[in-house]
Amino acid sequence: MKVPAYSSLAAFLAHYHALKSDPSRGSDDEQLLAGMSAAIATLPPEARAALDSVEDSARAKRHRDRAALQLRRELAARGIVAG
Repeated sequence: MKVPAYSSLAAFLAHYHALKSDPSRGSDDEQLLAGMSAAIATLPPEARAALDSVEDSARAKRHRDRAALQLRRELAARGIVAG
């Protein structure tokens, strides 16, 4: 299943987290989640960890911001997020 286009990285991540946390998702949602996960998997492991981090320090925020920038660039290149 093709991942739809999103207007922002925040919208993409909100949908991704909603799908990921839904234990009753159907097969279409599973395919969509797999496509979204594949895009996120292109990031280095430390960037993926930074995106999932809930730490509130300035250092953690900088790492999250860098990871978000990397992901936004990847998603824009794939046509998933508006450039």
